Amino acid sequence: MADSNNELEERIPGIVIVTHGKFGEELVKSAEMIMGPMESVRALSLMPGMEPADFMAEINRVLESMADGSLLISDLFGGTPANVSAAISTTRKVSAVAGLSLGMVIEAVTARMGLRGEALAKAVIQAGREGCQNILVEVQELDSL
Repeated sequence: MADSNNELEERIPGIVIVTHGKFGEELVKSAEMIMGPMESVRALSLMPGMEPADFMAEINRVLESMADGSLLISDLFGGTPANVSAAISTTRKVSAVAGLSLGMVIEAVTARMGLRGEALAKAVIQAGREGCQNILVEVQELDSL
């Protein structure tokens, strides 16, 4: 029988979306409209009145079943979900990024087949940057070709 730590290492990295309110849950539903069902993707919501320590414990419980190299994606840099993610990333083999978008979720789900940890985080951050465009300017540039 394989060691459970080795089994976690061999599995694809999990994606944990951590947000203020239900934003993450709805974003995962939207991603599933495009991608279909997504394995090892969870959304956790920080609700009004919830203590950061309780939120951290909930995230850690979810990460217990996920492979090393998993990724936490939070909605707002400097907000409680991002700060909790940063703290967790110092004690577990996970990476944490902020600035959540639908494009970042889709990139995380597709890129994790070949990437994990910091390499996965970098790919997701790049997707977020590339997804932020002035549509009119981009269309005008295409029209001028």
